[in-house]
Amino acid sequence: MQSFRLAIATLLSTILILALTACGGSTNDSGINESSESAALVKNEWPAHRPGQDPPEAPLMLESVISNIDALAAALPSEALVGIVDPIAIGMTVNDITDPALLSFHLRALLAQLQGGSRVDSIYHGFGHPAYNDKVELVPVEFTNRYGTRLYGEIVLPQRGTVPPSAGPFPVIIALEGLMTNTAVYRWWHQVFADAGYLVFAFDFSGQGLSDNEAEGDPGNNIEEAQDALTWLFESSPVKSVLDKSRVGVVGHSMGAIAALGLQAVEPRIHAVVAGAPISEQSAPFDANPIPVMIQTGDHDGPVAPIPFFNPEVVRPVYEKLSGDRAFIITEAATHAQHTNYPLFPTPSWGFEIAGRYSLAWMDWHLRGDKEALKVLRSAHPHLSYLWGSEVRVDNETVVYRGQGLNPLSP
Repeated sequence: MQSFRLAIATLLSTILILALTACGGSTNDSGINESSESAALVKNEWPAHRPGQDPPEAPLMLESVISNIDALAAALPSEALVGIVDPIAIGMTVNDITDPALLSFHLRALLAQLQGGSRVDSIYHGFGHPAYNDKVELVPVEFTNRYGTRLYGEIVLPQRGTVPPSAGPFPVIIALEGLMTNTAVYRWWHQVFADAGYLVFAFDFSGQGLSDNEAEGDPGNNIEEAQDALTWLFESSPVKSVLDKSRVGVVGHSMGAIAALGLQAVEPRIHAVVAGAPISEQSAPFDANPIPVMIQTGDHDGPVAPIPFFNPEVVRPVYEKLSGDRAFIITEAATHAQHTNYPLFPTPSWGFEIAGRYSLAWMDWHLRGDKEALKVLRSAHPHLSYLWGSEVRVDNETVVYRGQGLNPLSP
């Protein structure tokens, strides 16, 4: 294992050095849909759409170096290793580092980032993850916030565009991203909802991803930008005529979760929220709670550095501020990276399954009235935290449960 890590480090160093001398030039081609009209929908067709964008091939001088990673990664027993290290929160890291195709993808994405394919002032490249890029069909768009700052967005089509617009109106999910991230970091979450028949609208906050930095006079207020995104989607977007304004949910991670909690207190157009990793009560102030809210966190979540084992106690005060229907879902061994599909980040391999299962069930119950979703909400996934009790309160009925299949405990 030590020799493997040394080999990987050597290759990475070589590639990055070569990249700095490679020919530059922007590699980004977002394929923005310029039309704000719904002409395509008149023909019962979606606007032009594409999957998530993969990075371009690396320069020829680097491809042979990248390809050497394949043999190294393939030599490790990935499935066995993931099972061993999942309880200490690095299952996804080991899974990724033993996947030759993913490593090659990640290196090409980093090279493209260095050449202008995505923001070089961000630690996250803008190409997502190969396992999820081709699982969505999206319409790239641009709009401006109230201060004139250009923002980039992605309309993720329900069921990958296989259902016609006439099958609507479609319930809507607004997806809010974390600090210094971009829409591609959350494609797995967009896929969960889009495959279930929701239309998802994700966008980059100002100063992030493919959006511009704040225009003069723009304070960069995330809640205001989320409101502007809602307004543009419902009033000016090319899909405005097929949206169900009575069924709108918001999901957010980290900074996006904080924005979602602030948004639900002031925005009457949304009807349910899932806030993933909102950090702490001090980080997520809000004065009202008129709609159902689910909080998701993990045993080892935390703001900048993990707070092993005790993080749920830090987040719990946010949950206690909620009234009405509420939920507090804690994933075993999960870190702050649980809701991101950025390669190599440490978190257990069951994180997506839990976050996706309960967030979809929350929206399906509160936006669709799906009774099967309520059953999911009231049942324990075996990899919920066994150290801390997760809790769901719906219609004044509360269940508290832990991982490993324990029966609901008394509240």
